[in-house]
Amino acid sequence: MSRRDALLAGLRSRARRLRRRGGILMYHCIAEETVDPWAICVTPQSFDEHMAVLARAAVDLGTFTGDDAYTRGGGRIAVTFDDGYLDNLTAALPTLERHGVPATIFVIGNGVGRTREFWWDALQRALLSGPLPETLAFPFGTGPHTYTLDERPGDDAAIGGWRADFDAAVTSRQKLFRALWDAVVVLDPAEQDDAIDHLLDWAGQPTSTPATRVAVDEAQFAQLAAHPLITVGSHTLDHPSLTDLAPERQAAQIREGRRRMEELAGCPVTRFSYPYGRFDDTARAAVRDIGIEIACTSVPVPAVTGDDRHALPRLQPTEMDGDRFTRWLREDCGLLAGSAG
Repeated sequence: MSRRDALLAGLRSRARRLRRRGGILMYHCIAEETVDPWAICVTPQSFDEHMAVLARAAVDLGTFTGDDAYTRGGGRIAVTFDDGYLDNLTAALPTLERHGVPATIFVIGNGVGRTREFWWDALQRALLSGPLPETLAFPFGTGPHTYTLDERPGDDAAIGGWRADFDAAVTSRQKLFRALWDAVVVLDPAEQDDAIDHLLDWAGQPTSTPATRVAVDEAQFAQLAAHPLITVGSHTLDHPSLTDLAPERQAAQIREGRRRMEELAGCPVTRFSYPYGRFDDTARAAVRDIGIEIACTSVPVPAVTGDDRHALPRLQPTEMDGDRFTRWLREDCGLLAGSAG
């Protein structure tokens, strides 16, 4: 980057910081987990403390289509969930009710009624729990590939707190997890399931879905969609990596996912989030062209006035108590200042 480009980038960054800001939070699961490489789980106790903090600051996501969310006292905050896990109904909704916090839940179209784990949860179960064979033959995608584990004493201790999105993959198992995640994410849905079954069998894990990390069925989805605090949004039909698809397949995933949500909810669906936070100009245009009013990414910065409403950033809260959550919002995100009272 030239000195001029660096200066312009710095000026743009400063201008963004000086705009009025609000926050959009991205949750996934409200559940207890000891291994959580993407930090997508928040315990029910911590989530309750988060919502207690937000009780007077929370607004509906739809507010972010105008200027009302960007108050001068530190901004307002909207709560969203991705994927459509059952615990959004059983664990999150009672807490949202208790504190009067509205939320948008972006649901995978073909996830509703799914009788098996999402592939990323099953991959975690296969690779990050229990002993593994030394050699893996993986015939999917650009394969066949052969992977060899070289585990050392103490490697197990590195699994629990490892963040796959921020921390370097250091141990042999961490490197295998990242390599296989990157390989599976770009496969078609049917091949993803075949690849995961292959990995579970190799790892000696059952292919049946455990009691946690399951999606809502149609009746449970209907309960969410009918609740006055909940707005349902679309998260595509199959949760693909949109930027790895041709434009026509991007458009079909976006269009058919929204159609499935409207079919199940019985009402228009005008909110969307990009799977894995991945989007490009083609995906954004496809979202806009079907009449979506607001679409969320996972770019981890506060939203500010003037942001593209079809590419709004979101902040991901992780497992932390209410005091730490408050400090994170105020000190790291520049939110909540002056929101109490």
